[in-house]
Amino acid sequence: MAFWRPRPNERNIRQELADNPADENWAERIWDTRLEDADYFVVDIETSGFSAMNDKVLSLAAGCARGSDLPCVIDQYDIVRHERVDEIPELIWQLTGLSREDIEGGKEWRDVLFRALSLSANRVWIAHHARHEVSFLQRHTRLLWKTQIHPIVVDTAVVAQSLLRLGKVPTLDFVCEWLGIPITNRHCADEDVLMTAAVWKREIELCQSIGLETVGNVIEWSISHAGA
Repeated sequence: MAFWRPRPNERNIRQELADNPADENWAERIWDTRLEDADYFVVDIETSGFSAMNDKVLSLAAGCARGSDLPCVIDQYDIVRHERVDEIPELIWQLTGLSREDIEGGKEWRDVLFRALSLSANRVWIAHHARHEVSFLQRHTRLLWKTQIHPIVVDTAVVAQSLLRLGKVPTLDFVCEWLGIPITNRHCADEDVLMTAAVWKREIELCQSIGLETVGNVIEWSISHAGA
C-alpha cells in the first residue's frame, strides 16, 4: 500500500514533495521493522470540535525520531489562521490556551499541512486517540490536493488499553500517570506531542517485554486485544 494514493490524471502532493518523496514500498518495508529501528512522526492537533467535516484545525505540532532516540523534540508547531472565529466554543479557548488573536495571526493551513506531510513521509505516525488526527489530516489532504494518504498509525491510547486490559480507551492524562510521565500544559499541541512521544517510548519497552518486536506486531496485537 502506498503512503500517497493520488487520483488519476490530477496533480498531487507527491509531485509537490519532490524533495522528500514517499517511498512506494514504504508500507511493506516498515511493517516488519523493529520498534527501535523505525522512524516515527509524533503528531497532535487542536481543533474547534471533533468533526473533521465541520470543525477547524487550530494548531498542529509534530516531532520526528527513530525509536532508539525517543522521546522526540518539536520539529513543527504552528497555529492555523482563520478569519472567522466567532463559532469556536469558549471551552476550546480555555482548554487550548489559544486566543482569537493567535488564530487570526496564524499561518495558512495549506502551508502547515504541507510541512506536516513533508515531515511524515516514510514514517510511522504516533498519536494518542489517533483517529482524531488522522481523520482531519486525511480529509484536508483530499480537499487541498485531491490525494488520499494512508499512513501506518500506532495509537498510543489503544496500545495502553490493550496492555492494561481496559474496557475503554484511556486518556493521555491517565496513561501519563500510569507510566510516571509528567503532565504539562495539556491540550497544547506541542506539549501533547512531547508527552505522547514519552508514552510511546515506554510502551515500546513494555511491548518488547511481552514479545512484540516490530511495528506490525504492535498494531495487530493492540487492535486485536483492545477492549478484550
